[in-house]
Amino acid sequence: MSEIKVNTFYPTKPHSGQKEVLKALDDGFRFIQLRAGRKWRKTSLLISWLFEMALKTNLTCPYVSPNRVQSKNIVWSDHVQRMLDHFTGIKLPYKKNEAELSISLPNGGKVQLLGVENAEALRGISNWGAFAGDEIDDWESNIWPTVIRPNLITNKAPAIMAGTPKGFRQLYSLEQSGLFKCFHFTSSDNPELDPQELQALITEYKQMGMGYYRQEILAEYEKPHGVVYEDWDMETRYIPFDYDPLLPLHLAWDFGVNDPTVILFLQQRGSEIRLIDYIEDSNANIDHFVQAVSAKPYIIPSFEAGDIAGTARDLTTGKSPIEELARLGHYVKTSFIPDIPTQIRNAHRFMSRLYVSSSNPNCSRFRDCLVNYCYPQKRETMVNQSNEIPIHNQYSHAMRAFEYYCWNLDQTPKTNSYQSLQKAKELKKKWRIG
Repeated sequence: MSEIKVNTFYPTKPHSGQKEVLKALDDGFRFIQLRAGRKWRKTSLLISWLFEMALKTNLTCPYVSPNRVQSKNIVWSDHVQRMLDHFTGIKLPYKKNEAELSISLPNGGKVQLLGVENAEALRGISNWGAFAGDEIDDWESNIWPTVIRPNLITNKAPAIMAGTPKGFRQLYSLEQSGLFKCFHFTSSDNPELDPQELQALITEYKQMGMGYYRQEILAEYEKPHGVVYEDWDMETRYIPFDYDPLLPLHLAWDFGVNDPTVILFLQQRGSEIRLIDYIEDSNANIDHFVQAVSAKPYIIPSFEAGDIAGTARDLTTGKSPIEELARLGHYVKTSFIPDIPTQIRNAHRFMSRLYVSSSNPNCSRFRDCLVNYCYPQKRETMVNQSNEIPIHNQYSHAMRAFEYYCWNLDQTPKTNSYQSLQKAKELKKKWRIG
């Protein structure tokens, strides 16, 4: 096989931007974040690189998109087929398996197309030689760190995580992590794109709004269309600050059953509301969360708020989350809220006062939720989904916790900091943990 010359970019060659990414990989940068505008040839780069790595490592090199159907429709009949045409032309044998969307090469290497919709099926794999993730802003936020990254350990496999941004989601988080070599290209950076077609596309996006143009063509981070708290300014409100032991501590809870449970750690300084810490976890009981709160180096909370649904009793235990928390020394205020739109309108009143700590990495998750919490664009896009109710997804739990906090705080008589601290000291005596 070494005698056969393979052009993994067949029938063309990599353009200048693609060469930059490939050079970074050759120079030893193991993890690449690639943010590119539409038609930059991002997917072409991913598939070509995976075939190169499969030939080099003799291992499986997966391409993973938001779902398997998308992988098949976009990649199988286009990018994979061009490689098979090339292999046939140069008489390189291969085995095609359409059922598993894979191409096996004579050296044992394999390129396989997968979807991330069943992330659990991707856990615990140890034969990856390289990995390419596409349109990662449509992935759940925990898939890279908890599913993909561990699979790369065995063979020290490199990875490209790519996409066109959809707000401040996974691409943004990876860029902020400092672990990735980051690349940013616009649609215009593809020298092979027909100028007239590109200009027509630009005109269409600009007619839809400059935000669409900046996001889809320039690949810039934009708040998504229909973001609920558009008035919250990340530039001035996501800033460095730390926990202040002289200020009272408040908690806000959103209780999850099949969904995650979220806890916000908040402090008030004058008119400011400061988010200093954040917990989000799934498949854990109340004891787990109480212990997690207790492990924090903070004073005892003097005020806690949550969803009134937390008063519902579990059929197995016969107790509600609110009752369980009270047993453990957490007294959560839950006031009736007429409906979600009312809840949101009330929370809007607090947005100009809300600051999120950039000093605590945990808080970046809350920031992401704030700027990606959206209304549906069309009523018919989701079953039983009103345009006045935000989409219930991975970003909504944190925001519901903050909305419960705002509502219950509004129903609570105001006390000064000294009174709040005194209450905290009294509560500390009642805690039965630690």
